[in-house]
Amino acid sequence: MSQYGEIKCLDISTFKQVSSALYKDEGIVVLSGEKELRLISGPARVDVLILFVCTEGKFQINVNMSTIVVAEGDALLCKPNDLIDESVFFPGFQGYVLCLSPQIIRECVPGDGIWKQAFRHRDKSVVQVSPEAFKALKLYGELLCLKTRAERRRPRGREAVLSIIRSLQCELLDELDDRYSPDDEQRQRDVLFRNFIDLLVGCKVKPRAVSWYSERLFVTSKHLSTMCKLVSGRTAGDWIKEYVLMDIRFQLKYSDKSIKEISEMMNFPNLSFFAKYVRINLGASPTELRKKLRERK
Repeated sequence: MSQYGEIKCLDISTFKQVSSALYKDEGIVVLSGEKELRLISGPARVDVLILFVCTEGKFQINVNMSTIVVAEGDALLCKPNDLIDESVFFPGFQGYVLCLSPQIIRECVPGDGIWKQAFRHRDKSVVQVSPEAFKALKLYGELLCLKTRAERRRPRGREAVLSIIRSLQCELLDELDDRYSPDDEQRQRDVLFRNFIDLLVGCKVKPRAVSWYSERLFVTSKHLSTMCKLVSGRTAGDWIKEYVLMDIRFQLKYSDKSIKEISEMMNFPNLSFFAKYVRINLGASPTELRKKLRERK
């Protein structure tokens, strides 16, 4: 029997099944400590916003096929449709995790602030906070752990937890805003870029034509690519290709689907075209690449 199977989805209901969770409610799960965090295992596609805060030591996790090390004083944002796989927790690691549904994010911070910032900083998932902000995040974590135990069954317990989450997110937003203060023109570009990325990552099967996205964003393909280039240094086509190739590698590594089934699932016209696309962009045939990815530790 194959060790590979269907790639699972980590949604809020998945985390609510963790019996040792500090707190779980509609749209909110709070986890703390290495044992619980190991339950956030891949390979999987994330369907919530996950905020990891490392208070001591460090851990390593693969996000979107890239290895990320999160050390003391760092916060890691995993966004919906991010792909996660292997994780390693080093001796002495301590931290906590918030698993939040999109609805809760909007409820916590008016204007969808952390959501916008998360997309603006998509390729900078790790936030290295200032020493002052780290002290605050650590205290928020301790308070959150205390309150989630004490307030679980009290009438206003949920509101108390939400208040702490709001404060924590505002702390992170201030950290991110300090590093980026756009003018009005830049804000307009950011909105278009965020909407494009939002649309792109929201597609489980990603169309490869820029026009598909530009039509839904009511701009021309040229304008979309130009704005993406100005904001991120990469065109819309570059971003699309990056996410398509990431999905291909993830499917080849972890799925039990055949090459032909992956090709069909990702809407390639035929197997030959898929094989050529993979070879040109990833330097090997799908079969060769699958073997390499599965041998890699």
